[in-house]
Amino acid sequence: MSCPYLTEITMVFCQASPVRKLIPSDRISTASNCEGDCYRGCPLYREALTRALHVIEEHEQEESTPAVERGA
Repeated sequence: MSCPYLTEITMVFCQASPVRKLIPSDRISTASNCEGDCYRGCPLYREALTRALHVIEEHEQEESTPAVERGA
């Protein structure tokens, strides 16, 4: 016999957010920026994309610099 007070709820979180706050999926509005193609307007998504592009650019610059200049 299962507990009558135990309930299973599906939770979601935004991967771009620095804080992993779980939100019950039934509480998310359908007009969310995270659904469909609207996520591109999400400020957290844009910030995460900017950080990722910056890291990629730094990595590419390090690879293009000769080893002598890097101090090897």
